[in-house]
Amino acid sequence: NAAQAISGAGTVTVTLSREADEVVLRVRDTGCGIPTENLDKVFDPFFTTRPIGEGTGLGLTTAYSVVQRHHGRIDVETTVGAGSTFTVRLPVAGIAEGAG
Repeated sequence: NAAQAISGAGTVTVTLSREADEVVLRVRDTGCGIPTENLDKVFDPFFTTRPIGEGTGLGLTTAYSVVQRHHGRIDVETTVGAGSTFTVRLPVAGIAEGAG
């Protein structure tokens, strides 16, 4: 998705770090950004802004589902015309015994 958001030259940066008890994966692009009216829909099944036949709208839905199943969270920050950053946070040791 990050690479597809870039037309022409651009950058996709992937970073991985540990913050306290979480592993943090960030994917940042210098693409077109996500318009406000689409922001609440990006994780919805079958939502796509791609032309018919070029996208199924399942990529971010699948990513969201996998992150949720591992007791993590995924967030997006975006600026139209400047790009987006998707941040995935997963617990290092899983969930505490008896939780969930």
